[in-house]
Amino acid sequence: MSEPQDRPPVRPLPPQQPAGASRPAPGARPLPPHLDPRAPRRPSGSRRTAPVPPAASGGRLARVMSLLAVLTSFSVLAVAVGGYLLVNKYDRQIDRIPDVFTGVGNERPAETPRDARNILIVGSDSRGDLAAGEGPQGTGEEFVTGQRSDTVILAHLYGDSDKAQLVSFPRDSWVTIPAHTSTETGEFVAEHEAKLNSAFEDGGPSLLIRTIEELAGLRVDNYVQIDFDGFQSMVDTLGGVEVCLSAPAKEKDSGIDLPAGRQTIQGSQALAFVRQRKGLPNGDIDRIGRQQQFIGAIVRKTLSAGTLLNPFRLNGVLNVATDALQVDDDTSMDDVRDLAVRFRTFTAGGVIFSTVPIADVNGHRERQSVVLLDEAEMAEQFDLLRRDVAPDTPEAARAEPAAEPLVVAPEDVRVRVFNGAGVTGLGRRAYDELASVGFQLVDAPANRGSEAVQTTVYHGPDKADSARTVAAAVPGSRTELDPALAGTLEVVVGSSYDGVKAVTVAAQSQQPTATDTGTPAAAPDVKTAAEDPCAA
Repeated sequence: MSEPQDRPPVRPLPPQQPAGASRPAPGARPLPPHLDPRAPRRPSGSRRTAPVPPAASGGRLARVMSLLAVLTSFSVLAVAVGGYLLVNKYDRQIDRIPDVFTGVGNERPAETPRDARNILIVGSDSRGDLAAGEGPQGTGEEFVTGQRSDTVILAHLYGDSDKAQLVSFPRDSWVTIPAHTSTETGEFVAEHEAKLNSAFEDGGPSLLIRTIEELAGLRVDNYVQIDFDGFQSMVDTLGGVEVCLSAPAKEKDSGIDLPAGRQTIQGSQALAFVRQRKGLPNGDIDRIGRQQQFIGAIVRKTLSAGTLLNPFRLNGVLNVATDALQVDDDTSMDDVRDLAVRFRTFTAGGVIFSTVPIADVNGHRERQSVVLLDEAEMAEQFDLLRRDVAPDTPEAARAEPAAEPLVVAPEDVRVRVFNGAGVTGLGRRAYDELASVGFQLVDAPANRGSEAVQTTVYHGPDKADSARTVAAAVPGSRTELDPALAGTLEVVVGSSYDGVKAVTVAAQSQQPTATDTGTPAAAPDVKTAAEDPCAA
């Protein structure tokens, strides 16, 4: 099955002939009858009973078209420059945490297929050097110094759909902490079992990422840390968000004091709503439910017309949000732009909430109250994420295929080649060899950098299948989404390039949609941000 190719450029119309000319100049395209001043008059009964004089009509049309061309060009330039400046502005506002992935090491899980992305989101209690009693946390009795990962969420952005799944991890989950050097004492700490939040306390973001990667078998691509003070400011800028409580909530440590039912909250009560743990029947598990409800409310409020169509409110939300965030220093402006392109098509119904499967919420290990995870169900959950399969996919369509067939033939794929390794002649060699197995080569090979090792196939948002065909033809290569690309793919050849091979394209496989009894395969129920929190 072929994908749409680049459209040929539209040829501009030639200049209109001067008034009084009897026929168009040789080679000129004739004007359509409704624009040709020499065309016959409209039939009787037409709204326009007499033609406008040719000179006046041509002059007016030329002036109008010129004005439209100027306005259109200016608008396109303004949007392009404005969009770049906005992304650049917000990118510069975000604080970056140094050496996050440097400390993770090289033995990491494989990249997720189809350009899916995994983002580890941490809500931190950190207040720097504030002493107990200072700052927003001083109002409660749970004030702690140092760093605590009260909220740990793995956000998986699906590669081939406008969906995201947010997997919450209880902070007291009993997990294996990898061997590391303590950031507090500088001493070596052997691999051991402990609560999940101790990874963040003892080794910061790098150790937490290693812990999650080893637990889930998933590669973390980006790290985002949110402080609670900034979180509260973002909610206030939105004008509060709507939540629902099945019973009144009043508890002194968190400071929450809210009635039952539907209500809009902000300020300190919003912070207390997501932080309360004491007084809840299931402690941290109920708090996760609160946090998911609250994130859903933020998603709905942010994606609502009242926010998106109000530039002042939207700008305020973005300013506060970026001020509240810290990201790993490997997150580039291109990554920020890529995420912005992905998020612009999201809907509340496409944001899926889940929690890592739990075997016992009241477990005990080493004289501690802990949350024991269900290893069998957890393995199934993370297997779907590794394969980029959404949890609402029908059961009959979840099975992993022996090999995903290629559906775009080489002759239907346009490719531009770049030498990214600085090796003389490597780009020309790849160009000739890709042409020899049927790909359409565009322009002459060019240079792009000199340090690439692995060959990368860059593709636009609707060319993932084309990129898979190229990657299959170039052993050892990888694919990467570039939202700026359209129909033509870009192959940046690395020093590990070792030639191409012919590929076979099969008919696109159809996923089963029914069981053996003829009953349609139902998709499992999932919880999304679109749900009414007060619904039964």
